[in-house]
Amino acid sequence: MVTLLAAHHTTGVAVSWTLHLLGLHPAAADRVADELDRVAGDRAAPDFAGLRRLTYLELVLKESMRLYPPGPYGARETTEPLVLGGYEVPAGTTVFYPFWALHMNPAYWPEPQAFRPERFTPEEAAGRPRFAYVPFGLGPRGCEGAGLAMVEAELILAVLLKRFRFRPAPGHEVTPVERFVLWAADDIRMIVEPRDPLRGT
Repeated sequence: MVTLLAAHHTTGVAVSWTLHLLGLHPAAADRVADELDRVAGDRAAPDFAGLRRLTYLELVLKESMRLYPPGPYGARETTEPLVLGGYEVPAGTTVFYPFWALHMNPAYWPEPQAFRPERFTPEEAAGRPRFAYVPFGLGPRGCEGAGLAMVEAELILAVLLKRFRFRPAPGHEVTPVERFVLWAADDIRMIVEPRDPLRGT
């Protein structure tokens, strides 16, 4: 059950938000499509070695999960009393922490609302604290399906973006809603069109 929820349900949510963001940023979508054409060639999907070469797609997925973390919060139980932000927290208290509070911290993410996949290049990530980005939670109780979820999400995106272009549905407002996963209040509606890789469109 954990693997089903951790590496499948939330993966679909991450893919949906990534397609939404690429629809809003056609230059990034073009760059992903070019990378897919170069790496996968005529194949409908890359093999595992090819998947590792889709470096820009990985940056896009990570930035998407920074802006729209599929699981929007984590929880921990205190093992001893502590003072947090001036408040006394007794031992045995369950503390929820929102991932957005970390992912939108301007100290580590300049212009945090902006979609910038390049934030996750090795050069940009160097020196950034490990816990500034926690889409899978943190510590020994982080998401057990994190590795599988990343491979699944990248492969699903590769298959879809190799064949199709996604554009936002005109007039449809996408509003995130925090539940067990990060839903959109009225879904994410998009227009899907077939790509022609030979023409680069």
